[in-house]
Amino acid sequence: MDKREFDLGNPQEDAPKRIQPKNRRKKWLRLGVVTVVVMAIVTVAVLWDTTAFDGLRRSFAYARADKDENGFAQLYSYDSDRSSCFALLDGSLLRASLSQVSVLGEDNNVRFSENVKFRCAAIDSNGRRAVAYDIGGTELYVLDSKGLLHHITCDSEVQSAQMGEDNKLAVVVNKSGYKAAAYVYDESGQLIFEYDSSDRFIMQAAVSADGKRLAAVTMGQHEGVFTSYVVIYRMNRQEPDAVCELPGEAVYDIRTVDHAFCVVAEKALYFVSHNGTIDTSYPFEETYLRRCSLQGDGFAALLLGRYKSGAQGTLLTVDERGKVLGEVETDGEVLALSASGHYVAALYSDHLTIYDKRMKECATLGNVGAAREILMRGDGSAVLAGNGNAGLYLP
Repeated sequence: MDKREFDLGNPQEDAPKRIQPKNRRKKWLRLGVVTVVVMAIVTVAVLWDTTAFDGLRRSFAYARADKDENGFAQLYSYDSDRSSCFALLDGSLLRASLSQVSVLGEDNNVRFSENVKFRCAAIDSNGRRAVAYDIGGTELYVLDSKGLLHHITCDSEVQSAQMGEDNKLAVVVNKSGYKAAAYVYDESGQLIFEYDSSDRFIMQAAVSADGKRLAAVTMGQHEGVFTSYVVIYRMNRQEPDAVCELPGEAVYDIRTVDHAFCVVAEKALYFVSHNGTIDTSYPFEETYLRRCSLQGDGFAALLLGRYKSGAQGTLLTVDERGKVLGEVETDGEVLALSASGHYVAALYSDHLTIYDKRMKECATLGNVGAAREILMRGDGSAVLAGNGNAGLYLP
């Protein structure tokens, strides 16, 4: 035995001890460093990657969820009311009907509930905050996952409301003495900007992603041709900063996608910059727009068809450059469409299919029961809502 491997010490006091050679200590040190680095990379990937590790992230996040063999977990229950509309708020479910506005946690506990008298309930959400309101009424409820944040009473009938990415709220009202008006409320519920239109009707309004601009869609005529206008205001000025004309177009919706305003019109999808120019567009050509969702990260999800209704159609995603990321032919009538994160969910009459943003199929749920609304979540899961309950599908 090599005596260099042992330090005998004082035989009267110490037991023999093995001495690790220096090169062996360095080897174990390097191995430990590499292990720590690899574990750190995997941890970051699991927590932050939005595609490759979503399944693993869901398995950790919902390990204790009571799921059936299809990965479906019953989470929310409420009174059956076909007038209900829904939105997700960091795991909680916001529901608005003609008679009630409520927020339910994932434990099915009621975090907020108030009886209302709405004529036409509507919701708009950015995923963290939402506004529930009555179209044609004057009441707006601003909520998050824990309940009510602000109750706003407008001085005129509300036509539409939209929650911006920075939590500013844009509201279009039928103001007396004007064609219409657009209000902007800050995070604390205070009115910080007002645009009164005396010559054109305002249909929609949206706050830019940076919270510094308001884009209002107005209607009018130009040289005898029906025209929609996207009027862009800076929050610190009363005069328009830019105007974008869309001759012969009816606008259905406007929202922010990255650093531009995405305008959903009758004939095309337009991406309008903050200076009022059309950066790019995606024409629908000889097809009709049936459904659209603009809540995906940097893309719009569209359902187009050669006819205004029916089972035949094409689901596709378009990025802010007007480029088609992916498309797929539908295999039935699409009842609802929802995009979030890097995913798109299509609810058919007898099944649910989840795609990634390139329209590659990720998961399918065959038995959707009486679900009539789908709410896609950024982690790849989806909530199916019916008349009296809603559940979470975990692929």
